[in-house]
Amino acid sequence: MKKKLLYALAGGFLGLLAGLIIGGFTGLVLGGTYLGWLSVPAFPALQGYELAAYIGAAAGVLVGIPWGVKLALK
Repeated sequence: MKKKLLYALAGGFLGLLAGLIIGGFTGLVLGGTYLGWLSVPAFPALQGYELAAYIGAAAGVLVGIPWGVKLALK
């Protein structure tokens, strides 16, 4: 039981890192390609590609953590 929990935590952490990097890079590439002209002048004051990178990183984390845990427990 303890070993299984340790594997799940390690898989979740690795999934977090992989999802953060892959999602952020994908969001940055897609945002730079399609949202380079967008500028949000209100509260966050972000460019379109920055916003897409943050959204991509968040989506990557949400997908990467369960994927890492599932892969580690196999």
